[in-house]
Amino acid sequence: MNLNLIKPALLLLIFVSAFNSTAQKKKVIYLDTLGNEISFIELLSTINTARFKMFWDESDEKIRYIKPIPTSRTEYDSLLTATSNRITLDEKIGEKFNYPDLVDIDGTAYRTDDLKGKVVVINFWFVGCGPCEVEMPELNDLFRKYRDQEDVVFISLAKSREGKVRKFLERNEFNYPVIIMNDELASEFKISAYPTNYVIDKDGHFFFASRGIGAGAVQILENKIETLINQN
Repeated sequence: MNLNLIKPALLLLIFVSAFNSTAQKKKVIYLDTLGNEISFIELLSTINTARFKMFWDESDEKIRYIKPIPTSRTEYDSLLTATSNRITLDEKIGEKFNYPDLVDIDGTAYRTDDLKGKVVVINFWFVGCGPCEVEMPELNDLFRKYRDQEDVVFISLAKSREGKVRKFLERNEFNYPVIIMNDELASEFKISAYPTNYVIDKDGHFFFASRGIGAGAVQILENKIETLINQN
């Protein structure tokens, strides 16, 4: 795995951990936009939208509150541009995507003929991948937005054992259909970093490909889906 691609999340985790260990020894509480206590991963998921940035509230003597505050339009646009430049795999755009026959953990088959003429959105992840978890809430929103459109198909491939995946899904919401990426599929796709996201056009070519996360990454993914839908 290329750690450089998940560096923003790792650096943020390291920074917050170091900040928590300062001489002040304050208790740290993470808050959502409504002031409710949340986990660190949930906070990162909010920041990952690019619509919010972190704010450290030091007004309490014993507690440090870390919460999201809105970004300006200029900040938002700048974040999306920077993220797009960093995560996009330009070399793949326009290449033919080869569909292997796939079956998800619920028994649904995704065959080449079934996917012809459709926009196919693919996510690669594994259990224990922190950056993968960070983007999942936004991916769930994306799935809910387009799930009733017959010409858009969502699938994910998990590089983890099926039992481990099922346990993860019992504790965490992820709406994409999940296919276990066995050794044969791993050899076929050759994913080098997680998460990786693809958008395949109706002619079976790469329209978008990215790896790693960044502020606004899922919005960029959505923009690509919208572009394909609006072409017709």
